[in-house]
Amino acid sequence: MVRKLAVCFAVCLSVALVGAVGYYLADTVAASRVKILDEFSLRPSDGARTIAGTLGASDAKTRAAAGAAFSGSRAELRRQGVALQQQLGTPWHAVLGADGAQLATFPSSHDAIMRRLPASSGLRIAKQTGTLSFGDVLTAPSGVSVPAFQPFEAPDGRRMLVIPIAVDELSILVSSALSQPHAGSFLLDGAGTVITSTGPAGSAATPDAALVAAMRTRDEGVIGDTYFSSAPVPGTSWRVLMTTSQSALLAPVQSTGRVAWQIFGAFSVAMIVILVIGAAALVSSSRLARARLHDTLTGLPTRALFMERAETAVLDWRRRRQNGADGCLAALFLDLDGFKPVNDTYGHAIGDELLKQVALRLADATRPDDYVGRFGGDEFVVLCHGLRTADDAYAVAERITTYLADPFIIGDHTVTIGVSIGIASLDDLDQEAAALLHHADLALYRAKGNGRGRVERFTPDMADQRP
Repeated sequence: MVRKLAVCFAVCLSVALVGAVGYYLADTVAASRVKILDEFSLRPSDGARTIAGTLGASDAKTRAAAGAAFSGSRAELRRQGVALQQQLGTPWHAVLGADGAQLATFPSSHDAIMRRLPASSGLRIAKQTGTLSFGDVLTAPSGVSVPAFQPFEAPDGRRMLVIPIAVDELSILVSSALSQPHAGSFLLDGAGTVITSTGPAGSAATPDAALVAAMRTRDEGVIGDTYFSSAPVPGTSWRVLMTTSQSALLAPVQSTGRVAWQIFGAFSVAMIVILVIGAAALVSSSRLARARLHDTLTGLPTRALFMERAETAVLDWRRRRQNGADGCLAALFLDLDGFKPVNDTYGHAIGDELLKQVALRLADATRPDDYVGRFGGDEFVVLCHGLRTADDAYAVAERITTYLADPFIIGDHTVTIGVSIGIASLDDLDQEAAALLHHADLALYRAKGNGRGRVERFTPDMADQRP
């Protein structure tokens, strides 16, 4: 026992050491990986806030200028179109009312563009926030631009000045916020169109379609070897998207982790010897214990293990009785009728196979909570707990009798046997497991004496019937 405990301790210690080191190493590498990815995932948010601050910085100035120049009536706005256009210095402009209706547009050649403004996300955001906002990319004869929506107050209520910001000019404003070492950065409008991009030499000017699709469902992730992270630009429907090679991004962690895992591998190999020796010793010990506690022929518990389980069941039954629970604990002692003639006629090999099949049928005939053991020869025992009354043990015995009455097919032979059963129930708080089994044995003796193939229950008068 001491040796077994020592082996168990050595094996457990080895497993614990290897597991602890492996867990620490994996956790450290994983934490470093998460830290790098987290740091990269913050870059789009920082860039988005910087862009929003840069674009929104002119809100107060533009609002005041718009209020001073575009607060006149619709007729005045149209009459002064050329002068206002020159004042703005933009290829076109529009003034919208609080409901989005066009109060003035100039020049008329851009009417197609103007008709798209009421549906712009930039207009919706400007109405909600009351501050300068920007819409999606527009392509017009005058060039590629994004519309800027500047709310301002007029005598008849809030109005919206809409002017184009050339994409080239916008790129200059936001390039510093997008530029990141070893990363491709993109500023996308609400429709996924690239407004501007930065990145290492040779990097793509537009992101892969799969990246854009993935960005619509999650803020960060991996597509192939490309790691991406994105963030919305406040005050717009735009997003900043940054991409990088995941393998390049995690290269420092992977290099350090590779060396650490090599060291761990060497440590693990040193521990494997202890594990193998310990496991071999435990297996050998387990086999010896099973051989001692289980019948080598049928695999059923032997007398020693059965009695140990029976004592445990008796103690449990007593506790439940003391707590007011009902129920009965019963033992069935079985002896096969006609087993000796089978051995004498067909040989011990057939007899041994018959005992194996009897064990299987007993397992099928008894309840899931019943406990079956072999006491030697052709004697078997069944411990039934959880019975409602002592009479329920008869039902188990009758079922066993029925199952064993069917012929056994063993090789080319058909064998028929019977069974005699003695029943004893635990109805005395002072009764022990050994006494319970002894009473069941006395009842079996009565059943065999009365002609075999019977089921008898223990009664006090049986106590002196056996020599």
